[in-house]
Order: sequence, then structure tokens, then C-alpha cells
Amino acid sequence: MNSLYRLHIRLLLPVFVVIGIMAALEKSVGASPGTEVFQGFTQHISEQIGKDKQAFAEADTCTAWFYKKMGKKSPPAAVEKIHFVPISKPDATVDCATRYPKGLEAAREAFGQTQQRLSFSLTFFQMALVSDGDDDHAYNTQEMQDVLEAFDRTYRSGQSVDQYVSQLIGLFDRHRPEVQFPVLMNSMQTLMNKGYRLTTADQTTLNRELE
Repeated sequence: MNSLYRLHIRLLLPVFVVIGIMAALEKSVGASPGTEVFQGFTQHISEQIGKDKQAFAEADTCTAWFYKKMGKKSPPAAVEKIHFVPISKPDATVDCATRYPKGLEAAREAFGQTQQRLSFSLTFFQMALVSDGDDDHAYNTQEMQDVLEAFDRTYRSGQSVDQYVSQLIGLFDRHRPEVQFPVLMNSMQTLMNKGYRLTTADQTTLNRELE
């Protein structure tokens, strides 16, 4: 009897292993939106914000440099949505004459463009924070569905974490090149109409991106 019992167990072990592997795969493929999705999305935007800050700071430095060279004072920057204003300082690593051979006008044009791109990235980051309605740094199914529908995209259940992250990042990457503020602001308004708000926690996180 004992021999038959042990044989029975040995025959069943591979079945249990297969069932365990299948369950793990099913869990991975059908992962619900959560912390990893929120972090993947916001981290991608944050990395772009860092690049935009650098580009804006360089354009700001060179614009001020050209004005100083001409003996003029730099005009105040136009405010565009959320914006980041660096303190202009001479930077030995920025060769303004080489970077902008056409001079002041080219530097001013770059300043305006980089300011808009940075402002867009910061506003999109704000939207990503707002759409986390309960401030738990995770997207539940409803939040995920709401943010996608705000951009006229369809939420599909049963996707992997990577697929959810890719879908959200696609929203940002698709609209950033042309700085499509109207699309972003309409999406933000859609979320606001559903009760989403910029909370104190959101503002604190946003302020860290502005530093």
C-alpha cells in the first residue's frame, strides 16, 4: 500500500508543477493595473521632464547671454500652463555662439520651444497624478479605464503590466512631439468632470518635479 501511495504521489508531482506554472503565467498575463503601472507611467514622464529642463535651461542661458552681449535686458518669459523658470547663470559647458550661430533670434526661438515642451511634460505629469484618484500611487481598474477613455482610448482587461504601461506611455509620446495642449487639457477636463482633483499630495509630488 505504501509503495502504491508513493508511486501515486510521484505521478502527481509533475501535474502539480505544471498547474503551478500555468497559474503563475496566467497571473502575469492577466495582471491588474496597480503600482507598477503607475510608477512605469510617471517615471517615463519624469525622465522626459529632466531632459526638457536641461534643454530649457540651456536655451535660457544662451538667450540671456546674447542679450547681455548686446547690452540689453532679457524680457520676462511668457507663462505657458505649468512652467519651470531656471535662474540664468553663465555655463562654461554651453557654447552659445556655436549652438546658435544665427544669434539671439535662434536662441529665443529655442527658448520658446523648450519652454512649451517642458510645460507640456509637466502638465501631463500632473494629469497622471490627478488620475490616481485615491493617491495610493497605483491605478485600479476604474482609474485606468478613466484615464484611457479621457484620451478616447479603450481599456482592455486581462493585459500584462507591460502592456498597460506601454498603452499609457503611448498617450504621452503620441501627443508630445506637436505639444498638443488642447488634447491634454480636454482629457484633464474629462477627468475633472468625473470627480478627479489635484490633491495636496499631488501638488507635493509635482513640486518635486519643478525643483
